[in-house]
Amino acid sequence: MPALTVLIVHHNTTALLRQCLDALRSSPADVPCEVIVIDNASPDATVRSLPRNFPTVRFRFNPRNLGFARAVNQGVRMGAGRHVLVLNPDTIVRPEDLGKLTAFMDAHPDAGACGPRLVYPDGNLQLSCRHFPTLLALGLRISRLDRLIRSPVRHYLMAEWDHSQIRDVDWIIGGCMALRREAIEQIGLLDEGFFMYYEDIDLCYRLCQKGWKVYYNPDVTVVHHHQRTSASLFPNRLSYMHARSLIRLIQKHRPALY
Repeated sequence: MPALTVLIVHHNTTALLRQCLDALRSSPADVPCEVIVIDNASPDATVRSLPRNFPTVRFRFNPRNLGFARAVNQGVRMGAGRHVLVLNPDTIVRPEDLGKLTAFMDAHPDAGACGPRLVYPDGNLQLSCRHFPTLLALGLRISRLDRLIRSPVRHYLMAEWDHSQIRDVDWIIGGCMALRREAIEQIGLLDEGFFMYYEDIDLCYRLCQKGWKVYYNPDVTVVHHHQRTSASLFPNRLSYMHARSLIRLIQKHRPALY
């Protein structure tokens, strides 16, 4: 039985997916690992050739785009690892870091989720661990007024915090998120009402409600081409999917404020 299920949801970024799988190809033998790719009906047919190049990877090709949360749930059900690493196809993970993430989860039985230090391709830090959002912080970000009123948003993004320290946080972004299968089985899978965006906040919120901790671990560093996979489809923060998911999050967890 694998210790870790690496789960990648993909849509129409075959070149980035190939780079991601190439990096995972040489994962150390002392970390039993399986890799699953869920393709959400990519119009780029070249993704269909990847199983020939990566015979140890399990592929599932959905006939239509089911959304991120639903595709993740498909992969969780397919996998058998005691931990699940939800990984964006626009990431590069060093093979040795799979072992570090697995060892950290095993050493912290209270960890429902753990996220690494994310960096952009140029090496600059990506703010990937955050406080739970307030309506003020979200409103400033969506309206882009955070350029004028910065303090609430910087607090939400934990921008002033020392990102070289391991600590428990409110939530971590879903670009690279290790999940304990036991915790997922207790709280339930991702909410499929979120087609895209905010499903990571919802998941971490539910973990915290049940007493699980969410950790940020900078001992593991992952390169993330942030927003490369969604920029062409969702160039505006006020896109339909973004707004719909935000409303669902508010209705679900902040009904009084809503």
